[in-house]
Amino acid sequence: MSIPREFIELLLSKIDLVDLINTQVPLRKKSGSNYFARCPFHNEKSASFSVSQPKQFYYCFGCGAHGNAIDFLMHQDHLSFPEAINSLARQCGLEVPHDSRSPRKEESHANLYDFIAQIAQNYYEQMCQSERAIQYLKNRGISGQIAKQFLLGYAPSSWNYLFDTIGHDDKKKLLDAGLVIKKNDSDSYYDRFRDRILFPIMDYRGRFVGFGGRILDKGEPKYLNSPETALFQKGHELYGLYQALKINKHLDRIIIVEGYMDVIALFQHDITYAVATLGTATTTHHLQRLFRYTRELIFCFDGDQAGRGAAWRALEVLFPIMQDDIQIRFLFLPDGEDPDSLVRKEGKNAFEARIKTALSLTDFFLQTLAQHTDRSTMEGRSQLATRALAYMKQLPDGLLKSLLLDELSKRTRIAINELKKPLSTKESTKTISQKEMISTTLSTPIRTAIILLLQHPELAQLIKEPLPILQEEGYDFLHRLIEIISINPTITSGSLREHWRGEDDMLKLILKTQNQPLIPESGIEKEFLGVIRQLRSLSLDEEINCWLARASEASLSDAEKIILSNVIAKKKALLEPNE
Repeated sequence: MSIPREFIELLLSKIDLVDLINTQVPLRKKSGSNYFARCPFHNEKSASFSVSQPKQFYYCFGCGAHGNAIDFLMHQDHLSFPEAINSLARQCGLEVPHDSRSPRKEESHANLYDFIAQIAQNYYEQMCQSERAIQYLKNRGISGQIAKQFLLGYAPSSWNYLFDTIGHDDKKKLLDAGLVIKKNDSDSYYDRFRDRILFPIMDYRGRFVGFGGRILDKGEPKYLNSPETALFQKGHELYGLYQALKINKHLDRIIIVEGYMDVIALFQHDITYAVATLGTATTTHHLQRLFRYTRELIFCFDGDQAGRGAAWRALEVLFPIMQDDIQIRFLFLPDGEDPDSLVRKEGKNAFEARIKTALSLTDFFLQTLAQHTDRSTMEGRSQLATRALAYMKQLPDGLLKSLLLDELSKRTRIAINELKKPLSTKESTKTISQKEMISTTLSTPIRTAIILLLQHPELAQLIKEPLPILQEEGYDFLHRLIEIISINPTITSGSLREHWRGEDDMLKLILKTQNQPLIPESGIEKEFLGVIRQLRSLSLDEEINCWLARASEASLSDAEKIILSNVIAKKKALLEPNE
């Protein structure tokens, strides 16, 4: 869905960031126009979280979190970009503009969410009335409180319970939700879930998207999930995530287990940070979702070969998207145990003590690869290094990759410079990331001009004549920035950010300096005009050098000498401005 930029700017102009943040984080005015508080995004003792009312921008000097009202909601409430826009629009009483087809599609989805929620409530009531279902849950050690918290249900053994209860008028909704199955070559339907304990599946926002069903007696399949639908994709959803987010304002860590009952048993023992994949291996979607809520993930698997295989597959998915500030650990349970059985035997404290002993990503990675190599021989160490490097090529460049290389060097007794060679590609030796290029080559005048304009967009009004064209890194960015401000002279720093959301690494880099004052407020205009003079001076230098280069090859004509003389005079006048 594409949201017009004009609407986003209108929305941000109607939101006061100080009021928005103050409803969730108490702010106090410290000096000038800035408000301060303890950062809501990391634990700290001092108030390093700054909110600027004129700029409509926040910045934390501790963890670097920064942005506008949209960013705050995305970070604080774990919303996607469209969700944050919708939330702000509701606060302002505005309707988010959509294309002609989107409203009907979204309305249809909303109706289906509500429909599945009604079915979940119905199944819960059936569970409460079924002695057989209640006895099964009691035998599994599940309390009534936990059953209600997760809205555990029971699907009667009837083949047509839903049609008998809901009626045939909702046949399309039942099909769209995957709750009934059509018989082959027939207009007849039957219930997907029969005589099963049901685990309603909610997305991270608490919307019902499907069900998992566990058979009460012997039979196959033991567990049965809803099919893939418009609302439910197994590779995207995590059972228990909504409940974990609801209970915990901050999730210091999340433990990933394999089954519904594992999550429920852990929650019942006050380990309320457990989630489970839904009968599928861990996916990139799962991990990227979890990275939004915590900086530590613990994968919990059975200690057998199958469990270690599942852990290795999770590691393979992790490597390409790893981040330096994420901690990954792997917990393997004793033979014959799963989180459900073990936490009931040991209790919370003993189970959490096991978590503390979980293997780090580095240890699990290198130990697994070393199982089939003999490190007492040079050939074995070479084999270990070769196998490890093949995987490490997928890791993003950063501290983790460097530390892992260092550890591999220690374990194989191979010089780290030798290990780096296979990781170096022709492309990586010749190119440099945009962020690195910006930080190392952006000239001081251009960088300063950009930062001042981002901090104080009104400074653009001081530019009376168009800036000259410069062959300098960052000039195109500066030129575009001035154009945007000239079109909307009252634009704030927070609104400016939206013009580069997800587009330009340069803005991300420079925005980190938004609240780092360059000069006193009283001298900002003088500083900005000085920077503009420097840019004009750089342009004149380029022109002068061009003429001098031509003169070194052939004599200049009288007319060309006059032009050069005029350019030099402009340069001299520029360096001696009238105060």
